[in-house]
Amino acid sequence: MNTTANSRLAHAREAFNQVGVLGKGMWRYWHLGESAPQSNVMVQKLFALTDGRSNDILFRVLESRRKENSLRLGWDATSIVSDLGTSDPSIEEAARTLREDGVVVLPQRLKQETLQNLYEFALACEYQTTIYGALPTDQGTGTQVEMPVAERGTSRGIDPSHPRHSVYLTLREHLLENPSVQALLCDPYLLAVATRYLRVFPVVTKPDMWWDTEFLPAGLRPRPFHVDSGCLRWLKVGIILTDTTLDTPHFVYVKGSHNPNRATRPLTKRLASRMNLSDKEVRDVCSDKIVHITGPAGSIMLADTRGIHKGEVALRGSRLILYFGLEGSAFNNIDHPITLHHVGPELAKAMSARPFNYQFFRITD
Repeated sequence: MNTTANSRLAHAREAFNQVGVLGKGMWRYWHLGESAPQSNVMVQKLFALTDGRSNDILFRVLESRRKENSLRLGWDATSIVSDLGTSDPSIEEAARTLREDGVVVLPQRLKQETLQNLYEFALACEYQTTIYGALPTDQGTGTQVEMPVAERGTSRGIDPSHPRHSVYLTLREHLLENPSVQALLCDPYLLAVATRYLRVFPVVTKPDMWWDTEFLPAGLRPRPFHVDSGCLRWLKVGIILTDTTLDTPHFVYVKGSHNPNRATRPLTKRLASRMNLSDKEVRDVCSDKIVHITGPAGSIMLADTRGIHKGEVALRGSRLILYFGLEGSAFNNIDHPITLHHVGPELAKAMSARPFNYQFFRITD
């Protein structure tokens, strides 16, 4: 047997094995509720090959027993985002915009005391830091998969007016001690928007908070356009904690690309062989669909990051952002459970009432 035939046979065996892994994972998730992170590679490939339709089919099959059209919390809750909580009429409007565009911004939704608490916390907490390096001279602009790193370190606090690092990432174990962060993870308003959009009560995952700064090498470009993986359907919640403009770091999204459609299909299919798209590729296909997400401190962004998106680096100024996931399925989730040492009453009630939906959080004994 020649080399070409051997290679084809090896690829066929690998594909067969991945299909088997996917099938076993589906069986265990359906019958036992266990996540199957080993299925994620196959889910990514199918997503690219089917223009996202495979995710929708798997989602309908695996989550059909959990389908919910309206929010039933299971505990008494108070929102720090809306005084009206789950009866706020903007919930349906936000879900409708998400279904159509894949992204929505809720201007200055965060209550002032919560905004102040998180900002003060972010000035003094411990950080893992990154300093970005210059791009290699032989690498084209907007095509790099990862940002080049010159140095990693730690920092106690930050002076936003004189940053010494490109990124300051809050230690997650410290972030989860913050009462405002815990309250956001079980906020009934945000959970209601996600439930109306996903049609299931969301699985809450991995909060992260960080500063993006203007401490950058000349000419550095951000990670190129891409899509996220690690779930079948989901929303990313971005709590904007500093005023965000076109000059500061901000989120860029291709409107409507979260749903299978003819306009963005040429881009989605390219993701079968590589997980990034250059600015030029995206502009050539759908320049009129590219939106830059900005807003004053306290605004909240929700985005279906199955859609094509990227983060833009700073021309000047810094951005403080808090992100966490509201996911429609835990099937191929690749996260590990996070340990909580101190749990406030609201989050404790939510975790007790909805253990499946808070399965990626653990309380120490």
